[in-house]
Amino acid sequence: TLMLPAGASAASPSPVVLQTHGWGGTRAKSPSGLMNVLLRRGYAVLTWDSRGFGESGGEANIGAPGFEVADARSLIDFVAKRPEILKDSPGDPRMGWIGGSNAAGVQFNTAAVDKRIDALVPEISWGNLVRDLLPGGVLKQTWDLILYGAGGATAATLGIWSPAGPQTGIFAREIHEAFVQGMALGELDASLIEWFSKRSTTVRSNKVDAPTLIIQGSVDTLFPLNDGFGNYQNLVRGGTPVKLMTYCGGHTLGCDYPGGTSGDPKNVSDARSVPDRRILAWLDRYVRDKRAGTGARVEWQAQDGYYYRAPSYPLPKTMVRATKPVTDVVLIGPGATGGDELASGGPAPQIEIGTTAHRATILGRANRPRAVLGNPRISIEGRVLGVKGHSFFELIDVAPDGTRVTLDDQTMPRALPLGDFNKSFTLHGVSWMLPRRHKLELEITTGSSQYSIPRTGPYQVAFDEAVVKLPLTRWAAHRHRIAP
Repeated sequence: TLMLPAGASAASPSPVVLQTHGWGGTRAKSPSGLMNVLLRRGYAVLTWDSRGFGESGGEANIGAPGFEVADARSLIDFVAKRPEILKDSPGDPRMGWIGGSNAAGVQFNTAAVDKRIDALVPEISWGNLVRDLLPGGVLKQTWDLILYGAGGATAATLGIWSPAGPQTGIFAREIHEAFVQGMALGELDASLIEWFSKRSTTVRSNKVDAPTLIIQGSVDTLFPLNDGFGNYQNLVRGGTPVKLMTYCGGHTLGCDYPGGTSGDPKNVSDARSVPDRRILAWLDRYVRDKRAGTGARVEWQAQDGYYYRAPSYPLPKTMVRATKPVTDVVLIGPGATGGDELASGGPAPQIEIGTTAHRATILGRANRPRAVLGNPRISIEGRVLGVKGHSFFELIDVAPDGTRVTLDDQTMPRALPLGDFNKSFTLHGVSWMLPRRHKLELEITTGSSQYSIPRTGPYQVAFDEAVVKLPLTRWAAHRHRIAP
């Protein structure tokens, strides 16, 4: 669907913004929200049903070069032929691109091969797709069920009524195979891991040269902050103009930050104000060549509801703080919920501590706030007895009154082989301002409601040691709060 602003014509052409939809979604056929604002500001907007969904036929392939990317390039050719669309040269429309989740991944993978795109705004994109769907070798049960079920519904129904005739979409065969293997075995074979890996945005984003505003959700338990951090650093290394924003949103069951994503904890009426302002400014600057303030290079939202500015990621004066909070700890498994919900992490209940869960302090209390922005790492040594084991790792903010909160709802799983293990890996990324007088704990459990664990029998995990490396900054990040 091509929507044109008032007055757009061959004599007065308009730049265009492309926008498709998330996995299992359908295109917007009439303007609303941000799209209305774009039209009022003189942008044309092109929306479409991604292949396999809505009224489109074809095979959903997760942003693959020969499939969704080829479709997007054909749509760029289409708008380039429209007389109402502004062009830099024949076949090259003046264009930006917005959209989240599936739409964001297609942006990255298309811009890596098509240099006609003038600005990107990928929101809550995947990065390393294998790590996103099978972190630590453990299936994300809740999200995999949602993605498979919701995607299948729109792929099989809405296309029947397509104006072009029945266009019933389907999933690629590998998606069906991955779902069956994952549900039955809790893992994927090497050929499927390779198939998903080839669709990762982080293997191509270093080839993107369109100015890019990356918006990633801190509480996104499907595509966590690691994806945004990784793509940002790829673009920085490539010399591409890039800005990174984190916010309380994404693939999540809700945001409980004061003020939501507004950046104003005392006012919830403008729930998208900061991200939307930055999107509009980014398009104005790089598509319309206007002098528009796009904010600091990095703007991140902490759990207090405020956004903070920084000149770079990692934050200035970031250091790696290593602690060894765990020695000679034995846990039995499989555990129960670990305190987690179906799509978010939470501290384990006290009844699990000492048997299927363990907590230890990794950062003591201090008299000033401390920013933790980045990807923590952990190294573990020990052994598994019984059958193949599973452990789950969270960082916990502990208030002076003992209240515990999991940082950004994130739980990182790890499949452990029978026998000895010595593993080092990255936890899910976090965007957190540890308040004064709060401390930080590492929690290890042998169960989580978020993940699928093959119930093959009991096991015991003996940790000889665990070393945590935190991205901490000596920079006074708390003094760079953005005023609402």
